[in-house]
Amino acid sequence: MASVKTLATVIERPYEANFREVTLTPKRDDTVVCQTIFSSISTGTDMKTYKGLQHATSCYYPLVPGYENMGVILEEGEYAQGLKKGDRVMINECRKYLDACSAWGGGTHIVHKDLGNASAGLDRLVKIPDNVTDEQAVLAYLANVSLKGAERFNFRENEFILVFGSGMIGVGAMQVLKILNPSATIICAEVHPYRQEIAKLFADHVITPDEAGLKKLADITNGRRADKIMECSGNPAVPGTLYKYLKDGGWGDLDEPGHIHLQGDYPSNLIFDAYNLWFNRNATITMSCAGKRRCKEQILQWISEGKFKTDGLPYEVWEAGKAKEAFEYQHKKGMECFKILFDWRNV
Repeated sequence: MASVKTLATVIERPYEANFREVTLTPKRDDTVVCQTIFSSISTGTDMKTYKGLQHATSCYYPLVPGYENMGVILEEGEYAQGLKKGDRVMINECRKYLDACSAWGGGTHIVHKDLGNASAGLDRLVKIPDNVTDEQAVLAYLANVSLKGAERFNFRENEFILVFGSGMIGVGAMQVLKILNPSATIICAEVHPYRQEIAKLFADHVITPDEAGLKKLADITNGRRADKIMECSGNPAVPGTLYKYLKDGGWGDLDEPGHIHLQGDYPSNLIFDAYNLWFNRNATITMSCAGKRRCKEQILQWISEGKFKTDGLPYEVWEAGKAKEAFEYQHKKGMECFKILFDWRNV
């Protein structure tokens, strides 16, 4: 079968993005062919890949980055599981190309998806509700990662839940946690002033991760500190200090200890403060990676119902062909660029 080439965002080597053709895996009986309408730069995973910080076991160069992409089905196949030609779908990962690494393959104009190149449950296509916009569907992806993490918590009434970081996963976590536990007080710890303003749209309180923030947290919680913490910053220096923000607990049978969930994707080893400082917390620590197909469906449903908001998120839209310039811009702006979406409609 003749090979099929398509235009793609490609990171050729660290700090060098490009927009050029790559070769798709051949179509099979179960292949669904999709066309991307919008995709995105993940300020965590993709920028870590751009800077050469991914572990060698994860990827090699050149590679096709991305996983936040949506589009339309051009050709049906068994992999579609009942979805039809013309349906708008969350496309997400494609994990194999013939001449480039997939990391995680969400940056191509035409996409072949089948059990040979996208076999994980998370990879499956999900139909987008009619009243959810293309841009909202792209922004929904990382919120599904937040939802998978939030489901690890055992919620109780009137809790204080601290979210570290106000990137897309942190913003998603603040909203998801409030949906799952409406009585909870959601607090965000964020170091950057620009991101603090974004956090104010979704959190009940915003603090700085320093001594002043610890004092404010104590004031908010009447000295109790956080019952639960979701770490969403991706900063490897943060997890080892989280005991400072967590309540005491676990000293009696009905005294639930605090719970920390690590939702970040860290580029280096985590270094924890002295063990005795942690040991005295009796803390539960969990972690999760990526999301679930069901979680993608749930976030889209919540957006459709008006429960999950993307209003006020300061994303920028760039032409897909400007991938080189967009990655350079994101790297230069750092925390002051919240999100870049790629528009593929004129490719």
